[in-house]
Amino acid sequence: MTTQKTSGNSEITPIVPVDMSKIEVSDSNVRKGGAEQDLDDLASSIEVVGLVQPVVVMKQPRKDAYKLIVGQRRYLAYQKLGRKTIPAVVTEPLDEDQALIRSLVENVHRVDLNHADAARAATLLYTHLGRDIKKVSRATGLSPRRVRQYVKIEELASKKTKQKLQAKKVTPADVQRALQAARGNSDKADELLEMMGKYKLDRHQKARLVEIGEEHPGASAKTIFNEALKPRVEASVLVPLPTRLQEGLDRAAKNLRLSWEEVAAEALEYWLERNGYL
Repeated sequence: MTTQKTSGNSEITPIVPVDMSKIEVSDSNVRKGGAEQDLDDLASSIEVVGLVQPVVVMKQPRKDAYKLIVGQRRYLAYQKLGRKTIPAVVTEPLDEDQALIRSLVENVHRVDLNHADAARAATLLYTHLGRDIKKVSRATGLSPRRVRQYVKIEELASKKTKQKLQAKKVTPADVQRALQAARGNSDKADELLEMMGKYKLDRHQKARLVEIGEEHPGASAKTIFNEALKPRVEASVLVPLPTRLQEGLDRAAKNLRLSWEEVAAEALEYWLERNGYL
């Protein structure tokens, strides 16, 4: 038996071999799409170097029965390799909300988690917790801004836009901007996204797109877009950053597929909101 440290404290959690035949995938597992993508590569990697991160399973009332709540791709890769047991962290039975929180927290910060899966799970949790953004934020460690983004996209974006997100043809930030500019009108948002993809906008033009859409709710997508392209003077703030913050901004920008400026603006908005200035 091996052990691992639980994130955020010094508690040691045992890792034990669990019989593969006694595991079923829980409905609380956040990953619904893309679980079998590049599975051969993952299986080959496991065969060579072993399983780097154990799966997480939950005990069931029936003896020796478990539900998988974290690690679906690793579980499927083990199935593909014909393994009889898999290294796992075993939790006591959890209620639906607790299992969903555990799966969301462990998966949502991974780069390869499909945005649609994260949005679905965050929105389900948001519904379970009385549609309270702050409760979801506290339970998962996600910023209120990120939770709002997930919920807005899940509830308002069209199926077409969600498919583009899955294929990484558009960014979550641009989808949110289009929805905001379209005042939640999914058809108008789709039109704006099409034009945003055809004509590359800078961050100022994207911000202007949202402003115009909110100021003129009756305007067509074409009118909003054309107005956003017009020149406008923007205020900028220059702040010297130590190397540590520059490196952090760079990692966040690559992870989120945003510019440094967009990451910095989001971080500033989050701090102002958290401290009661917004």
